[in-house]
Amino acid sequence: MAPSKALNYALAVVVIGIAAIPLWYFDPLHGDIEEIEDLIGKNLDYAIKSYFHAAPNTSTTFDVSNGITEFRIGVLQRETMLKDNTISEYTWVFLNHKETVWTGKINDSEDEIIDAIRYKNRVVF
Repeated sequence: MAPSKALNYALAVVVIGIAAIPLWYFDPLHGDIEEIEDLIGKNLDYAIKSYFHAAPNTSTTFDVSNGITEFRIGVLQRETMLKDNTISEYTWVFLNHKETVWTGKINDSEDEIIDAIRYKNRVVF
């Protein structure tokens, strides 16, 4: 007795689904660390409303004159533009990666994004 077309279709869907889950989780289309260029120069409100669609999971502030870690090294590339040494850091947590933006005071904008990265959970800074 030959299997029905419906059964073949159902099996194909299951096989494709099982194959797609590791591809989604391990995310081979993205590097371990990537800059989010679309956000740099925008303000935090724009990032929340148009890009993330949610408030950040964590936030903190730090002073660049006190030294910074490797994780925050990107802010030094734009340090000359800063009008203040205080930087705000916002992180959004997703299932298989995190995204962090750093904002600072540049010209009249208090919340201008000066650096933004996407990084996989397995990355250790």
